[in-house]
Amino acid sequence: MWLFVAIFVVLGLVGTISPRASWVLSNWWKVEGDAQPSSISLVLYRIGGIVFLLVGIFLIYRIV
Repeated sequence: MWLFVAIFVVLGLVGTISPRASWVLSNWWKVEGDAQPSSISLVLYRIGGIVFLLVGIFLIYRIV
């Protein structure tokens, strides 16, 4: 169970702190060349990161 919590927290931190890195990690195989994410895509990745982080924190409190 702690593995899932760690995955949620790490993905949440990456998505919240650097949504561009999260975009690259999830889309590196789809694009060729120097593709850049749109601003709305970065906002959505940041929101997703916050949700993942909140789920990770919630799971920590449920386990402990």
